[in-house]
Amino acid sequence: MHTFTAGQFGDTVLRNFAARREGTLFASEAKDRALTHPDFDALPVGSRKAATMTVVFLDLTDFTGRSFWDDPTEVADLAHAVLSGFIETVIAFGGYPLGLRGDGLFAGFGPGTRPDIDAVMALGACAFALDAVEREVNPRLVQRGIRRVQARAGLDHGAITFIRSGNDQHSEVNPLGFAANFAAKCEKKADSWEVVIGEGIAGLLPDQNIYTEHADSPKQYQRDYERRSYHFYDYRWRASLPYLQSALEQLGGRSTADIAIS
Repeated sequence: MHTFTAGQFGDTVLRNFAARREGTLFASEAKDRALTHPDFDALPVGSRKAATMTVVFLDLTDFTGRSFWDDPTEVADLAHAVLSGFIETVIAFGGYPLGLRGDGLFAGFGPGTRPDIDAVMALGACAFALDAVEREVNPRLVQRGIRRVQARAGLDHGAITFIRSGNDQHSEVNPLGFAANFAAKCEKKADSWEVVIGEGIAGLLPDQNIYTEHADSPKQYQRDYERRSYHFYDYRWRASLPYLQSALEQLGGRSTADIAIS
């Protein structure tokens, strides 16, 4: 049975934080956890490949102010300890951590034959992570005299182009596309403890009662004389919490990209 609990998330974060503070985090651990998608990691420099998938930004909020008041090394250690929990969560829910963006994680789910499952598991990962930070990590931090942390998430679903940029000596795979850009905008629209989703992912969800249109929606785009709207929504992530362990068991440790239509 494949399970991942909020308690395990808390253990990961606090263990990683303690190791960083003690200077005992092994270099081999960092090497073994390269953030990439296996379908695109072998792209030659200058080549590209497109896919449709769900993209996620999981972010820690108010860390800029925190770094002003507190020891910057401790702030960095804490941020990346929590990010280690985010990475474990994304993997447990069948996704791929694609890169760190400041105090946040960029991740992808898919591409597979079931985009609805990609979307649901991505949302499940975000709900799990926010709940675990709030319910498991923060009480342990308070016990150690450390201020609580806050988190938020933004997601969307759509076409992503993976392109390897650089040269023969130095390069990286960069995911580009409207869905990734809009997921980042959704994350910025979210307050602490909120999950905001674009209409690309909302259209894949079977129950419209689990999200409501955001107060600032829609986003207007205009080029020349044409104007279009793109909607985004507040996702009621707490409603999904009772179902997350069952979803993990059904996924069975697989990537959502490996799930085929039966």
